[in-house]
Amino acid sequence: MSEGKLSELISPEAIVNFETGAIKASTLDSIINLLPFEMGFCDADDIFRWYSNNPDRVHGRRKEAIGCHVLELHPRVAHHVEKLLNDFRSGARDDWEFWFPKRSGEEAGQIYQKFMAVRDENGKYLGCMDVTVNIDLFQGKEGKNTPETIDEFIAVNPK
Repeated sequence: MSEGKLSELISPEAIVNFETGAIKASTLDSIINLLPFEMGFCDADDIFRWYSNNPDRVHGRRKEAIGCHVLELHPRVAHHVEKLLNDFRSGARDDWEFWFPKRSGEEAGQIYQKFMAVRDENGKYLGCMDVTVNIDLFQGKEGKNTPETIDEFIAVNPK
């Protein structure tokens, strides 16, 4: 499998069609990198294939990890990861989520992580997707959640 952005693999102007609409490959690349969370994917053979490249990642990722077996990437918790993937593969589970404190050396805070079985329309297991969110981004926000005027919006979101 080639590395690179979707827009480099198929063409920046290529249109990617979804059930809910269509978007240019180059725009989709940009959107994925703007999301306030990070994502990763390992295929049905447990090979790590992709991760979003958000600028403020919670988990450091290395491009060298692409193509590696996911158990090699998590040796300390390999038995837990293996059970989770086997449960996804067998259909015993469809998702698994947890919260944990940020790792040592970082400021205090919490991380949310969810793993989800990816299946096709017939239920065939295609792999596992993970989403990681720095919960601190959403806690302790002051002000209204829904400003009623543009002036209130600017006051809550100064630049």
